[in-house]
Amino acid sequence: MLPADVRPVSVDDHLIEPPHLWQSRLPAKFRDVGPRVIELEDGTQAWTFENQVVRTARGNTRTLPEFDQSPHGFARFEEMRPGCYEPKARLAEMDLDGVWAQLDFPDFSRFAGHRFIGCTDKELANACIRAYNDFLVDEWCAADPQRLHAVAVLPLWDVAGAVAEVERVATSGVKAIAFSENPTTLGLPSVYTDHWEPLWAAITATGLPICLHIGSSSKLLRSSPDAPDPVGLTFVGANSMIACADWLFSGVLERFPRLRVAFSEGGAGWVPYVLERADEVFENLGEVLAAKTPPREIFSRHMFTCIMRDDVALGSLDIIGDGNIMWEADYPHESGTFPNSRALLEKSMAKVPDEQARKIAETNARALFGI
Repeated sequence: MLPADVRPVSVDDHLIEPPHLWQSRLPAKFRDVGPRVIELEDGTQAWTFENQVVRTARGNTRTLPEFDQSPHGFARFEEMRPGCYEPKARLAEMDLDGVWAQLDFPDFSRFAGHRFIGCTDKELANACIRAYNDFLVDEWCAADPQRLHAVAVLPLWDVAGAVAEVERVATSGVKAIAFSENPTTLGLPSVYTDHWEPLWAAITATGLPICLHIGSSSKLLRSSPDAPDPVGLTFVGANSMIACADWLFSGVLERFPRLRVAFSEGGAGWVPYVLERADEVFENLGEVLAAKTPPREIFSRHMFTCIMRDDVALGSLDIIGDGNIMWEADYPHESGTFPNSRALLEKSMAKVPDEQARKIAETNARALFGI
């Protein structure tokens, strides 16, 4: 069970970028074309950026009690709980939720900062990336550097620029680097190519882990175009399964043995199946694979998963490894566990030995992310 003195660390939460973020940080020449919040005729608000108009899905936020609590439709900032976008208010939400510390990913910027890949003006795109990362350090995490932690994003369209950004933020206080779970769907080279080698080398030098958040490929798997959205939520971890197989067999983690990879918001119940299949593939077809180390060894040394509620994973700790699994609350997403995260975590850990529960809820995250 979960020891009473555990201070839970959630390794997957999100911040809704506040309206002032880019308007206060971009060079003046970019403010009229950079991200900014506008009013729409239907009464909603939206981000506009170059020629894009992007509304914030209500299900990605938490709504104040006096407003419609439905997760459907789109949210205005005054309808959101301030903890969605204001760091001091986020700390109050964490206190209410029983969460000591958290690791935050973006929303509008997309989970690997890949909103800006489609930007026609790459100087603007680079400035947007830098402004977001500076906001993380100077405003978000600065509100409480012991409890609020963040993942830096990169200009993935430019490897040299990505390396430079890694080196720029490495000592700023960010705790991880975001990368796409499948860069080919973004029109970028795969992890099987040597395209990313300078980036892996730069990240290795920092000691920071890489986070592969589900949806960071801009594509979640669907059974068919007309399948309702909840159908996809049933197998949402499939994206992490695919990314895991790529990283097991690409050889990257053998060429860069200090790299560590976290699969964010993908669950962990799929891990025993993937490792069993990967072992069979490696044994029977290993001669055509770049990787020369058995998959279970690569996973154990380099890979980390996270769960909200996952009884299958907790019943398979002997396979997954109690040092390779962490916990998440996913605030402020509607699918997350707020405001009952501590209570639900305790319920999940009721049959887990105390020291394993401590590792999953707190100390694994502290070790991986340096919290």
